[in-house]
Amino acid sequence: MTPLKHRTATRLTTRPGLMLAASLALIVGCGDDSIPARTGNASDDEPKTVQVAMARSQPAEATFSAAGVVAPVQRARLGTRQAGNVVEVMVEAGDSVQSGQPVLRVDARDLQAALTAARLARRAAKTAYETAERNRERFQRLFDEQLIARARLEEVELAAEDARQGLQQAQAELAAVEINLDYALLRAPFSGVVSEVLADVGTFVAPGPPLVIIEDRSRLEVNAAVGQGTAARLAVGQTLRLRASGVGHEVTARVQAVLPALQQHGVGQRLRLVVDDPPPGLEPGMVVALQLPADRTARSFVVIPDSAVLRRGQLDGVFVVEADDQGRMRAHLRWVAIAPEEAPGGAAAETGDVRVMRGLSPGERVVVGEAVKSLVDGQPVLPDAS
Repeated sequence: MTPLKHRTATRLTTRPGLMLAASLALIVGCGDDSIPARTGNASDDEPKTVQVAMARSQPAEATFSAAGVVAPVQRARLGTRQAGNVVEVMVEAGDSVQSGQPVLRVDARDLQAALTAARLARRAAKTAYETAERNRERFQRLFDEQLIARARLEEVELAAEDARQGLQQAQAELAAVEINLDYALLRAPFSGVVSEVLADVGTFVAPGPPLVIIEDRSRLEVNAAVGQGTAARLAVGQTLRLRASGVGHEVTARVQAVLPALQQHGVGQRLRLVVDDPPPGLEPGMVVALQLPADRTARSFVVIPDSAVLRRGQLDGVFVVEADDQGRMRAHLRWVAIAPEEAPGGAAAETGDVRVMRGLSPGERVVVGEAVKSLVDGQPVLPDAS
């Protein structure tokens, strides 16, 4: 009997131990599947090494951007006084021309005939005038010798005066025909570039409408609409900077005038600048960004690297590095207002900086670089001092 009792007691004693071991094995086997994942609470994470940058204030001489349109200082719209068909076009759009160079010819056969007639009339008037002058001189000698009466001399003198006036009239008519004939051949009034050719060979043209447009691109002007306050801060001769897409560097322009915007629907002032030495790539018709002086009382901006901005749809945020109550550095997400880009290829794009209008103060440190995309609000960080 004793051995049987012993075996029974042993089995009863070891069964709880087996159950406890099985329970522990089940818990260990489940592992992480039974523990919910962390979502946004970074209080127990190891600090993440991040690069930081300090927010800085913009220089006191703040500027703002305004759009301007480039135009040539000199622009000639060549037309003709002669109605007729175009018989020759010597240039194409984009050609360079020199002052006085022929560019287009209009049929002027009627003027050529008028020119021949005017020359013949002048020749006849000149012959009549020379004959009348010889008669006047001859009758003057006869009168001096008292061989004719004074009345006869006066008649000859009147005839000579009429002949002189006839010659003058013939010369004026010839000059008028020559001037009209000159308008049948269009010439470049200055050296420049052909902007447009508005007529082809065979086109019938009439006096008035332009046929060829020539621009002098050695000097350009920029026109921009500005407010009265901005106009008051500008002076004639002052230099301003401008930027244009396709031009790799800033261009300096000189204020020529501030004019009233008197055109229809025009308000404020019209600023006119002159670029005395345009760089390659700056051409008429381009839109440029002018850097105009801002009001001294205008609120300044805070500047941070563009890589510090976390963009979520239409929202912009930054991770500000601050110490918690225990002195541990943490990255806190803060939504800010970023100034819109002034222009493609502007100063912000070149320097890699953006301007913060609200939500950040100068001297605060923000996380920069790829770490911005993986941080969560409140995560411990270790700012890289390198």
